[in-house]
Order: sequence, then C-alpha cells, then structure tokens
Amino acid sequence: MSTTSDVGLRPTPTSAASTNTKAIVALPLALALPLVGLVFGVLALREIGRNGDGGKGLALAAVIIGAVVLVFYVIGFATFATAFAGLMSQMQGTTGM
Repeated sequence: MSTTSDVGLRPTPTSAASTNTKAIVALPLALALPLVGLVFGVLALREIGRNGDGGKGLALAAVIIGAVVLVFYVIGFATFATAFAGLMSQMQGTTGM
C-alpha cells in the first residue's frame, strides 16, 4: 500500500543522455567550414560510442553534410582553377606576338 507522501510522484531517471556538445557544434560547422565540421562530427561519434551520450544523429548528419560540401568545394575549386589557367593561356597567346 502506498503512503500519501509518494502519491502522484513519478520516478526520475537516474541519468539522462545529454546531447554531445561536439555533435551540436559539428552541424553548423559542416555547412560553413566543412573540413572542421567533418572532424568534429567524427570526434563526436567516437565520444558518443564511448560515453553513450545523445546526438548520434547530429554527428552523423555533420559527417555526411561536411563530406558532401567538401566535395563541392573541391569540384568548384578545380573548375575555377581550370578556367583560370585556360584564360591565362589565352591571354599569353594573344600578347606574345
């Protein structure tokens, strides 16, 4: 039989899994600085595996987004460098007469 002092009380969880701070930081960094966001995401996933923190989805999203944005940055840089090199060779060909 329950006493009047514990009626309506709910048991409190002993340890709630808090969201990993690196996972929270990794997601916006993955958009702005993809390499840094990718590294933070991997570090967060490792910590989450060891400590059991929350935020695995955030960290995984940061890794995926960071990798995709980094690939776009590399493709964009390569395209720009190729176009710039072609432009420079055209300019040298017309002024070298």
